[in-house]
Amino acid sequence: MNLIEITDFNGAKQYVSAGAVEQITEAGASSQWHGIRSIVRLFNGKVIESQNTAYEVASMVKRAAQEPAP
Repeated sequence: MNLIEITDFNGAKQYVSAGAVEQITEAGASSQWHGIRSIVRLFNGKVIESQNTAYEVASMVKRAAQEPAP
């Protein structure tokens, strides 16, 4: 299980399985004003409002998918 580190809008670190990420969306202008850069939706229905950009999260997921599982 390869974990990625996502920083939520409060600055807390969330460690999520890369395979659990269903959708990554760039946040709208009003959300970005409040420090939310992307919305990360997981297969279990959880939503993380992230300080990371959608590109950063997508890059982490892609990198984790290419690494062999421990």
